[in-house]
Amino acid sequence: MIKNPKAFYFLFMKRNIYLFFAICFVFSVSVHAQKPESLEIQSIENLLMRIMPKHADQFKLKLNALAKHNYYKISTSDKKIVIEGNSPTSIASGINYYLKNELETSYSWTNFQLQLPEKLPLPKKTIQKESPYEISTYFNYCTFGYTTVYWDWNRWEKEIDWMALNGITHPLAMVGVEKVWYNFLQKVGYSSEDAKRFLTGPVYMPWLLMGNIENIGGPMPDEWFDRQVVLQNKILERMRSYGMKPIFQAFYGMVPTDFKNHFPNAQIIDQGKWFSFNRPSILSPLDNDFKRFAGIWYDEYTALFGKADFYAGDLFHEGGQAGTLDVTAGAKALQTAMLQHNPDAVWVVQGWGHNPTPKLLKGLDPQHSVIIELCAEYWNRWKEKDAYAYIPWVWSNISNWGGNIGSHGRLDAIATRPIEAQQDTKASKTLKGIGYTPEGIGINPVIADLWSDMIWTKQPFDMEKWIANYVQYRYGNANPPQSLQDAWKGFYHTIYGTYEGSRQPSEPVFCAEPSLAVDRVSTWSQCKIYYNPDSFAVACSLFLQSAEDFKNNANYSYDAVDMVRQYISNLGRITYADIQAAWKNKDKTAFDKAVSGFLQLIKDQNELLLTHRNFCLQPWLQSARDAGSTQGIKDQYEYYNRLILTSWEKVDGALNDYAHRELGGFLGTYYYKRWDIYFNYLNKAWNNPDIPNPNLFAVTQTWLYEDIDKEIQPSGKNPVETAVKMFEKYYRK
Repeated sequence: MIKNPKAFYFLFMKRNIYLFFAICFVFSVSVHAQKPESLEIQSIENLLMRIMPKHADQFKLKLNALAKHNYYKISTSDKKIVIEGNSPTSIASGINYYLKNELETSYSWTNFQLQLPEKLPLPKKTIQKESPYEISTYFNYCTFGYTTVYWDWNRWEKEIDWMALNGITHPLAMVGVEKVWYNFLQKVGYSSEDAKRFLTGPVYMPWLLMGNIENIGGPMPDEWFDRQVVLQNKILERMRSYGMKPIFQAFYGMVPTDFKNHFPNAQIIDQGKWFSFNRPSILSPLDNDFKRFAGIWYDEYTALFGKADFYAGDLFHEGGQAGTLDVTAGAKALQTAMLQHNPDAVWVVQGWGHNPTPKLLKGLDPQHSVIIELCAEYWNRWKEKDAYAYIPWVWSNISNWGGNIGSHGRLDAIATRPIEAQQDTKASKTLKGIGYTPEGIGINPVIADLWSDMIWTKQPFDMEKWIANYVQYRYGNANPPQSLQDAWKGFYHTIYGTYEGSRQPSEPVFCAEPSLAVDRVSTWSQCKIYYNPDSFAVACSLFLQSAEDFKNNANYSYDAVDMVRQYISNLGRITYADIQAAWKNKDKTAFDKAVSGFLQLIKDQNELLLTHRNFCLQPWLQSARDAGSTQGIKDQYEYYNRLILTSWEKVDGALNDYAHRELGGFLGTYYYKRWDIYFNYLNKAWNNPDIPNPNLFAVTQTWLYEDIDKEIQPSGKNPVETAVKMFEKYYRK
């Protein structure tokens, strides 16, 4: 019996309190002492749970962080699939290889849903891949305007998982940078209203960041800044969990054109015009206050989004003026300010056009710099610029411009030119990585797959074999029909061929501003077809022989619509040539027939594209509306999403139709209307050549405000069945 119950109670409680705190201390130590490797493995386990939740426990993951090179290894142990690598991204790349080559499936832009057996097969043999590159970069500044501008977290989460599976280590991370600018300008004395007046609207932010424009499409509402900060922190948390190194925006001296009004003694370099736009000014990096301003910029960035080691920014991008600046000294000063903020910082510079100039390269510290050559699948700037004077550089391909929808790829160039650079005696010494910088995402997915595989090879692929393997995992069939394999051989040798002068897709005449002298849609491209269109038509015919068996296959559905879309576009060029000939020969009967056929092609193309959400205008406009909380903000976002796809700016200029897109609903409500008005004019001008040309830009100005919601909705029809119907309507063997 306890003689003193009260004393016993206090003794019991005292001992248990000590025990409680001891347990808490041990738990706390164990959590804080948790190895970073376990957190990195956890990121891949989370990936598996997202993309294959019922199969995640069939994998065993190993991290070898001490490895000197990027690699992954696939093997078997204890009846589990073992994926080993030096980083989470490398391990994810191994998972991707297993998906494609063992399971004949893929996590694709066109289908994020994997089709898997209940029990995953063990690898047939041990596979090990080592990358010749230290880094792999992703995104183009323009991607954040032409593609991702209104993405929500649900879409970003899928994209970042895709990035990890495809081996990306250094993505451009520009979401939320408008908040950095907003805070920075207020810190240096701008009012909230003046700061907003400098900033563009969301869809135009990339061109502000590149120093091309200011004050277009704004002002941004307060809620946009808050939305982007929350979203960017989610994006960065996920990227960093994979071991990715996000690339932030550098302070390279870009300031508002009214900066001198606030700082009269500032050394300002006027930048003139970018097309019809006023460019922001440049604060000379040699200005006495440059370091102070840079410090404010980087402190604001870090406070919002944490530390980064990579910062992108280009002095004098696309025609910017250096004035009297000593560019070499300016580059050194700019980089010194960056390194003062972060001694490990790396300045990421775009290899584009004349940039970087020899004078700028001379001012760079090679240990803290990297050049990303943007369009190496077409140009070889690294050869012209003498391997960038031994500054580390990245071979990168763009492949998509403005989000244009057109079948194009230059697959042979992507498969061989990185290898050529690896084997070049001089360039190979500083070749640091490989990059993918499309302006539009989700188009021509075969390009992304080939590029991703190029990360892990020192030798060019046998492209016939590579294409055969692609067909297997693209459609989830280890033994695809011979006709399907032959179709893709045909695509490889036509639309995805590498031709002299073919930098961009052959543009669709449907999307051109109507005239009798159309040879291009946008200023810097062409409507010329570089391949044999008859050979492509045969490939389409072979492809559609599998329609009945694959009509419910997501990737096949996408490709069926895409290939027939390209076929109809090609017919549009032929029919347009008939219109030109009939007009020249004054053959009214032939003219009327060709015009009727041309307009019908646009209608049929529109009907086809409305069967597939990826080819519809509606999601592009709806994403903008979904990002706003009020009717006014929704309308503002949608208006500029319409504008950038049409005339790009509010006046008719050089950027007109640059971001044209063959989309369901867009063809029917906009492009058809332009051509119909123009042909009506030609009919009247047939016997009366003095009547004035129609004001086609007025069509644009009106369309920007039209209620087109009903006409742009996906039709719900089966995409494959519609593709077959449209192809059979026109195809003659």
